[in-house]
Amino acid sequence: MKRTLALAATVIAGTATLTACTEEQAYCVDLAGYAANAVNVDPQKPADYVKILEDAKKLRESAPADVKDDWGVVVGFAEKAQKAGSDRVELARLSKETGTVMTAYKAISTHAKDSCKVDVPALN
Repeated sequence: MKRTLALAATVIAGTATLTACTEEQAYCVDLAGYAANAVNVDPQKPADYVKILEDAKKLRESAPADVKDDWGVVVGFAEKAQKAGSDRVELARLSKETGTVMTAYKAISTHAKDSCKVDVPALN
């Protein structure tokens, strides 16, 4: 009986570890796709964030806890940029948020390199 319980506990623990690993791997695969699309995004042009909005939304949902809030910042900014369109006044207001977005994006980039071995393009 003890042997059966120990075996069951080992199987359950192993399954939980594999599931977590699979989720992290899926995030890393999605992150690599995002990185390919983010190459031409210019942080000085908030409208450029729209180019990566759908990928960023997906990553916000699947991101590990370490960068989940950072993805929220990036997605929130991209959504505001999309809504602003070419409204220069609104884009000027958004430009004041680029520091926060850059900080969040740097955290995402560091995590991407360390955890997923993915180089996310810098937003210069």
